Amino acid sequence: MRAEDFAAAMAALATLRAPIDAFFDSVTVNDPDPAKRAARLALLARVRDAVHAVADFSKIEG
Repeated sequence: MRAEDFAAAMAALATLRAPIDAFFDSVTVNDPDPAKRAARLALLARVRDAVHAVADFSKIEG
């Protein structure tokens, strides 16, 4: 991002698709254990922040 190479940043984010899909297929985010739930939500927040650093996807219609 520092180099403002947004194409490379988007390509890097695209590589996360399979691991993120696997995460949601294999992990219960809202685990009854508060520590696990907090850790999983924090991980997802980091992914969200990385995506928002590249682009504001809320502007996309559809």
